[in-house]
Amino acid sequence: MDALWEADLDDIYHCEVTRKTASLGVLRITKGSETLLEKEVSLAYGAAFGPDIDDVMQWQNDCLDFVDSLPK
Repeated sequence: MDALWEADLDDIYHCEVTRKTASLGVLRITKGSETLLEKEVSLAYGAAFGPDIDDVMQWQNDCLDFVDSLPK
């Protein structure tokens, strides 16, 4: 699947959103080959021309909140 959005966090975690349907995507956070989080996220306007900036901000916040909640 092609990623609509992806980013690396702390050079440890890989975050990406892939399309599931026209209006839904899947946010995954991985560490190496281990999937730490997988959840459905909405895609504003079907992300026809790429992800909406508000969606990207929400995905970034979701990733930061999740990684910050991990045991140290």
